[in-house]
Amino acid sequence: MNMSIQNLKHIFDLALKNHQSSHFKEAEKLYNKILKNFPDHFQSIFLLGTLFAQVKNYKAAITLLKKAIHINPGYLDAYNNLGNVYREIESNQEAILYYQKIIKIDPNYIEAHNNLGKIYNEIGDYPEAISFFKTVIRLSPQHIEALNNLGVLLRQEGQLKEAATYYRKVLEIDPEYIETLNNLGVLLRQEGKYQEALNNYEKTIKINPKFLEAYTNIGNVLNDLGKHSEAIKIYQKANEVNPSYLVSHWLSLNTFPIIYKNTKEIDIYRKRFENSLTKINKLLDTKPNYTKKQIINTLEASTNYYLHYQGRNDLELQKKYAQLIERLSQKIYPQFHKNKNRNVPSQKMKIGFISPFFRNHSVSKTHRNWVLKLNKNIYKIFVYYADNLCDHITNTIKEYADSFFSHTNVDQLINQIFKDSLDVLIYLDIGMNSKMQILGSLRLAPIQCNTWGHPITSGLKNIDYFFSSQLMEKKDSQKNYSEKLINLPGIGIDYNHTDINNIKKLNFLNKSNKTFFFNLQSLFKLLPQYDHIYLDIIKKHPKSCFWFIHGKSTSITSIFKERISKLFKKQGLSFEKYSYFHPRCQEDEFLGLIEQSDIILDSFNWSGCNSSLEAISLNKPIVTLPGKFMRGRHTYSLLKVLNIEETIANTEKEYVKIAVKLANDINFKNSIINKIKKNKNILFNDEKPIRFLEEFFKNKFKI
Repeated sequence: MNMSIQNLKHIFDLALKNHQSSHFKEAEKLYNKILKNFPDHFQSIFLLGTLFAQVKNYKAAITLLKKAIHINPGYLDAYNNLGNVYREIESNQEAILYYQKIIKIDPNYIEAHNNLGKIYNEIGDYPEAISFFKTVIRLSPQHIEALNNLGVLLRQEGQLKEAATYYRKVLEIDPEYIETLNNLGVLLRQEGKYQEALNNYEKTIKINPKFLEAYTNIGNVLNDLGKHSEAIKIYQKANEVNPSYLVSHWLSLNTFPIIYKNTKEIDIYRKRFENSLTKINKLLDTKPNYTKKQIINTLEASTNYYLHYQGRNDLELQKKYAQLIERLSQKIYPQFHKNKNRNVPSQKMKIGFISPFFRNHSVSKTHRNWVLKLNKNIYKIFVYYADNLCDHITNTIKEYADSFFSHTNVDQLINQIFKDSLDVLIYLDIGMNSKMQILGSLRLAPIQCNTWGHPITSGLKNIDYFFSSQLMEKKDSQKNYSEKLINLPGIGIDYNHTDINNIKKLNFLNKSNKTFFFNLQSLFKLLPQYDHIYLDIIKKHPKSCFWFIHGKSTSITSIFKERISKLFKKQGLSFEKYSYFHPRCQEDEFLGLIEQSDIILDSFNWSGCNSSLEAISLNKPIVTLPGKFMRGRHTYSLLKVLNIEETIANTEKEYVKIAVKLANDINFKNSIINKIKKNKNILFNDEKPIRFLEEFFKNKFKI
C-alpha cells in the first residue's frame, strides 16, 4: 500500500519521537517504512544513518550518511555525523576529510573545528589540536567542551597555570561540568595538592556516581599518600559500578605499599599481584572486544614499578605481567607482533635509543653517553624522547643525534620508529614509564635491547638482549633475565664527572661530635627486615645520627618513621632523637647534604648508583652489602673499580661493624678517603663500554 504525504508526515513525526526517546528499534522500523515508499526521503535517510551510528551499526550508518550527502551536498550535519562515525571506527584520515569539507563550505561551523581538535588530540598532533580548539573558542567563547579540552592539552604540555585558567572558565559557566572537575583534580594532583584533588573527584562522583574515571583518580591519590588498602577499595568500587572497566582492574593489579610494615606484607602483595593477573586474563576471556582507546588508557594508567623494590627474584612474575601486556597490545597492534627481518645496512647502521628521561634524570646521567659517544662514522643515531620536558641535557642530545623525535603519544612514537626502519632499538629503561611497557611489547626493530636505567628484566618476548655490567652481575645471573644477558666491561657505563662547583652550602645542623650517616636512597627502597641496622649501629656508636630524604608525600615519610620508631621504642630509644629527614630538594642541595655528611650507608637489595657516584665525587666513604641481583650490586661494582674492598660487607653484621669502624677509627676512614681521591677518576669517562657496544653490533650485522 502506498503511503500518502499526510501519512508520511505522521509516521515521520512518530519515528522522530521514538528516536529522541531512544526507542531505536521502533524508530528504525518507522524510518524504513517511509523509505520503502519514498526511497529518497532525505530526512529519513539522514536520521536513520544517525540512528545506526548511535547503536554502533557503523557500516549501515556510513552507507546512509553518504547517500544523504549525495542527495543534499550542502547539508553539513551529514558530513559531521559521517566524520564522527569514521572517528569512532578509528578511520582518522576519512574523519578529518569530512570535517575539512565542512569548513571549506562554512568556516564558522563550530563543531567541525571542535571535532578536528578532538581527533588531532587523539592521534597525538597536539599543536593542531590546540589550534582548532582555540578557533572554536574564538567563534564561541563559552564552548565548554573546547575550553575543557584545551585545558587537558595544555596540562599535558606542562603548562599548568594556563590549563587551570581554562578549567576555571568552564566551571564559571557550569560549576557541575564533571569532565572539568575531574581534569582539574588531575592537575591539582600533579601539583601535589592532594586534598584539593580529592575534593574535586568526590564532587564529580556526587554529581554522577557512574563517572568511573573519578573513582580511579581517587585511588591514584590514595596511592600517592601511601594509603594502598584504601586505594584498592576505591578501584573495587569502580568495578562494582562497571565490572568490565579495565583501567580500575589494571590500577588495582599494580597497587603495592610504597612503605612495607613488615616482610609478611611483601608476601601478601606478591600473591595478590599474581592472582590479579589471573583475574584480568579471565576478564579478557569473557570480554574480548575492548577498543583501542580503552586498551591504551589501561596500559598507560600504571606500571608494576613497586613490585621491583621487594628484594625478590621477579623473573616469573615479570614474564606473566609481560604476557598480559602482550595480549593487550596484540589486539591493537597485531602488525607489530611479527618478526622483523634484519636490514642489510647500506652505509651506516641505524641505532635508535628510546626513553622518557632524556633530561636531567638518573637514566640520562648513567646512559646518555651511549648516545653521545657512538662512532657516527659507523652509526646513524636516532633518539626517541617520550616526553616534552626539555633542558640542557635534552638539547645536547638533540644536537648530537642524526634524528631526534619527541612525543608523548604512543601511536606517534610507533609510527616514527617504524618509518625510520632501524637496525637496532635500545630501551634505556623499561618499567618506570607506562608508555615503555607498551612499546617494549612490540617488534619495532630487528634487534631490540633493554638496559638498566631501570635494573629489572622486562619479561617481554620482543626484547632480545639486556645490556648490563661485568662487575654488577654474578656468574649465574642469566637465570634472572628473560633477555639474553650481555655484560659490558667494568660498570658498563661511561659516566661524566659530577659537577661539584655549584654545590649549595648548607648550615642547618650543629655537628658537635655526632657522626652523620646518610642514606641517599628513596624511602621505598628501605625494606623492614633491615631496620635493625640503625639500632645495631647506635648500640656500638651512640653518637650516631641517620639522615634520610623525605618521601613523595608527608604521609609516606610518616609511615616509614612510624615503622622504625616502633622498633626503637622496644629498645627504649627514640628514633626521632637519632634521625633527620631533609625535604626533597634540587641536585645542588642534595650534593650539599652529601658534602656535610660523614659516612654513606648504601641500601640493601637496591643499591645506589648515581647517588653513590656523586658521593664518591665528594670523597665520601660508602658501606655496602652486595645483593643477589644486579640492582643490589651497583655500589659494590664502583668500590671494586676503586680497589676498595674494606667497606664491602659480606653479612649484615659485618656491614654494621664497618660503619662503626668508619665512625670510630679516623685513620681507617682517612685511608678509605685517600683511596677514593687517588682512584676515583678511573670511574668516570670510561669509553670501553661504548667501544664494546660498537663491536657487538658490528658482529651482529657482520660489518
